[in-house]
This record gives sequence, C-alpha cells and structure tokens, in this order.
Amino acid sequence: MRVSKRLLGAAACAALTLTAAGCGGAAEPGGTDGGKVTLTLWHNTADPAPLVEMYKRFERESGHTIELVPIPSDGFEDSTQTKWATGERPDILEYHATVSNLLALNPSENLRDLSGEAYVARSGDLYSSAGATGGKVYAAITGFPQVFGLYYNKKVLADAGVKPPGTFDELSAACRALSAKGVTPVFESGGSIWPVQILPLLYVSASNEANAYGKAIAGHTASLADPGSPFVAGLSSYRKLQDDGCFNKDITTATFENSMKALVTGKAAMVAQHSDMLPAMLAAAGGDQQKVDDTVGFTGLSSTKAVVTYAPGPIGTFYLPKTGDAEREQAALDFVRFMTGPAYADYVKSAKTFPVLQGVDGPQDVSPVLQDVKKAYDNGAVVAFNSDIPGMAGLAPLMSELIAGQKDPQKAATQLQGQVEQAAKAAGLPGW
Repeated sequence: MRVSKRLLGAAACAALTLTAAGCGGAAEPGGTDGGKVTLTLWHNTADPAPLVEMYKRFERESGHTIELVPIPSDGFEDSTQTKWATGERPDILEYHATVSNLLALNPSENLRDLSGEAYVARSGDLYSSAGATGGKVYAAITGFPQVFGLYYNKKVLADAGVKPPGTFDELSAACRALSAKGVTPVFESGGSIWPVQILPLLYVSASNEANAYGKAIAGHTASLADPGSPFVAGLSSYRKLQDDGCFNKDITTATFENSMKALVTGKAAMVAQHSDMLPAMLAAAGGDQQKVDDTVGFTGLSSTKAVVTYAPGPIGTFYLPKTGDAEREQAALDFVRFMTGPAYADYVKSAKTFPVLQGVDGPQDVSPVLQDVKKAYDNGAVVAFNSDIPGMAGLAPLMSELIAGQKDPQKAATQLQGQVEQAAKAAGLPGW
C-alpha cells in the first residue's frame, strides 16, 4: 500500500457523471474488465489498525493499489473541506455521515448514488438519518456510531468520594469536590478546537428525544437563539462550569491527546469525548489495554439525566466521488462492496467493534470501557441534535470565543443561528 507524501495542511477544525449505483449484487474485488488501477483514498489518520489492514487486504485480493492520502484527525473537517473546495477529488473519500456534513459536499453534483447497493438493505433504518439526502444514499457506513458521553477515572472519583455524574448539576457538584482535592475535574481541549463543543451538545440531549429539537431547528420552527432554548442553556451551563474552575488552566492550548493522557494518568478526573477516541486513549496508556480497562469508565450526561448522544462518525464511512474515470470508478465500487460484503464480518471481529450490518455477529472479547459505551447506547441513546442541521460546523470556533470571553452564550447562539439560516437556504431545505 502506497502512502502519499502529500499531507493536507491542517486548518482549525470547525465540527463537508458516471454512476454504478443500482447494482444491488455484490461484485468480487477487482471485477473491472480493464487492468489494475491505483485508487486514492482520503482517510482520517485516526483510522484504527484493523481498518488499515482491510485496505491492505483489498489490495491483495483485488490487485488494485490504494494510495492513502492522510488527513490529520486534528482539524479533519476543515482540512477535508479545504482540499475539496479546490476541486480535487479522491476515488474514495472517508468522511462524516451526518447530513449537515454531507450537504457541504454538494452530493447530487459530486458523489455517486449508492442507493441500490446490497448493504443498504442490510442496514436497517441507518440511512434514514445518516449518509443520505434527497432520497438517495451516498455513504457506505461500516463503523458503529460515535457515542458521546463522559469518560471518568474510576480511582480519582472514588478517592474523592464522587459518583460518576449523569446531570450537569451533579457534574457541577463533582467539580467542587474534586477541586477541593487538588484534581482537575474536567479536562478540555481548546487547542484542538472541536472537543469543546461536546459538553454543550451533551446538555441538549435530554431535550432531543426522537430528534424533536433537531427537527425543530432544521425545520425552522425554532431557533437556536430563542431565549431559554436548550442550546442557549447548554452554552450558559458550560460557561458556568468554566467560571467555577471546573476546567484545566491550559484549556485554550491543550489538545485532545493531552486530555487522554490526563485521564489515564489521573491528572484529570473526567473528559467529555466520543467512542472513537478509544485508540487515542490506548496510545496515552502506552498501549496497555489492561490499564485502560482498570482505570476508565464511561457514563451518559445531559441536562437532567444520564443519557448518551450519538452521531455516525467518519471512521469507516466511505463516499465515492464522481471522477469521470470509468475504470477507477468501478474499482472504487468494488472497494465498497468488499468492505460491506463478506470481509465485513472479519473487520468487526478484528476491530472488536459492533456491527451496523444485519447478519453479522458482534465481537466476543470487548474491553470493559467499550462495554460501558455499548450498554449506555442500548439504554436509550439520543441522536445528536445538530446531525441534520447545515451550518452547525460554526459551533466549534464560536466555543473558542465563548471560552475566551469574547462572546456570551446568547450572542454565540444568535451568530450560529445566522450561519444555520445561510446554510439551510443554500441547501434548499423546506421552510427556509
């Protein structure tokens, strides 16, 4: 497998006509009539080793070459969108499955319709809220959704006599108790920009059963900036946590790698993050899975109850851009059929992840922290309200301004609502 030396420049992260669709049957890898080809794959550098191994296996079984173009996970969205905006197109794009990110790619013009592929029918209702728009499926989602919640250091909480918080009131009380012990209660990663939007989004989860709040914002029947809205309340609660000293002093410069290290070493008690961060957590523990298992727990968190929120993540979510090269387009389709076909069960087993395709057994040997994630998800996870709302990528930089005291919650919500309105009109959403 050839890894391109072209590394995309990392900008600050914001939280993106030939078609072979309609062929529902699975084709064997390398099923092109012509010779072997080289396929470019823009991929997230956080891809776990089992996924990278699947790329290599496809090469071996198809005879094609995959040229990996690595996009740093820190700044992933902006880096991908900046590259995309130049007009350059890979043969395969690994990217977010949320509708808001999908719309940024202008899918009807730039992506191939995969609606007729066999994996779609095996995915339940997954594509009713991810990887699809305008009645067409554009994504091939192979990864379990990113589940967002609160990771905690078991020993640090126990030593302080604190139970894992499930509500923001409990989190605030935990912050006071932990601060009195000289421990950083919650480690935030403003240097990476995107992680600081997680806590406000978690706050809103309790108000988004059946995506009610998300639909109201996307449908223009409610505004993010409505006085007393769940979103404004979430920003206000975040600001109060900051004012109360809940966060690390280097909040504006610390990275998500720093947060994982602080969590597993006990420098910090809690970190709000998603389930795809487990490889980074393992790296922070020096590759010691037992240490992670013994040290870290996971719980849901929202304004009023311990519930997790989820969104389809970029890891293992693939799109096929229109390139105009029929031979490469067929080979790229072979890749999707390979990843969603017989090889998928092997990937689930080796990655120890949970399947999203029906008829595939889940892993037998799963780490305790991942079991915590899955249990929380099965107990009533709520989809992230911002998943289907265009323009929400502007939240992350606004959070940086909120942290720096340059914006108050109401002004931040008003500015973001303006960005949502502009993006929704550009996307032609009903009601805008």
